[in-house]
Amino acid sequence: MPYNRLAIYGHRGWSSSAIAQALLTSGAPAKLLYKPSSNSNGLTGSFSEIEVDIQDQDALRAALKDVDILISLVGREAIPLQHAFIKAIPHTDVRLFVPSDLAFRCDEQGLKISVNKDKDDVERAAREAGIATTVILPCVFAESGLNTGLLGVDVEKNRIVFAGDAKNQILNVCTRSYVSKAYSNLFAKTPIPTLQNRTIALSEIRTTGAEIATALEKKHGTTPQIFRQSLAEVDRQIEECVSSGRPALGWYCRRRWGAGECVEALGG
Repeated sequence: MPYNRLAIYGHRGWSSSAIAQALLTSGAPAKLLYKPSSNSNGLTGSFSEIEVDIQDQDALRAALKDVDILISLVGREAIPLQHAFIKAIPHTDVRLFVPSDLAFRCDEQGLKISVNKDKDDVERAAREAGIATTVILPCVFAESGLNTGLLGVDVEKNRIVFAGDAKNQILNVCTRSYVSKAYSNLFAKTPIPTLQNRTIALSEIRTTGAEIATALEKKHGTTPQIFRQSLAEVDRQIEECVSSGRPALGWYCRRRWGAGECVEALGG
């Protein structure tokens, strides 16, 4: 089975650096694209690299020469910049665009949050332009979701906040290593028609809040502190954050978990 020719943009983030590294050592012919203020330092493997301002359409189209799959791994602030790819792709041989998402599908409430809306806008614009896409959804990363307070889990302080029925509801979790390997396995050799216009959910670990609490107790040798929040309170926090411009993503993630919607948000 022949390799696909890959172009990767976005490799400096916590997750994107590992995913880019996996793709660059997958065996597939690969180009690393990066903005003028960046470089390829820290990455290994046999790949070509191109410094490009993606707002320069002529330069971007030239950089995408001999590319089958364009994989974007940009972070939150750069999500809207992907519209430059959508403008350029119809003038290249790129057959598949993988926009940066790495989360889950959002409902109407979630689309009030800017980063979610920006992702949805990019994916919608690609479809409207007739560009084939593949969207990868791991729900949440274990390392960030369970160690930063995003979901109300504080491993070091041995405490957990259950929003709604999070104690009994499933949380879908993937490690950075698992997601990186999935990208490599999916995009290096899979025939492109098999990937086009698909949303692919990743699932490494499915756990409940009660199971996380048990793991915390085992780790610390004592019962974790457990706090509870109603979904009504979480909804109020989301609305206040959205209206004031404060980060709301953590609250929204807790809400989907507490409402038992994590699996549904992956499309299955």
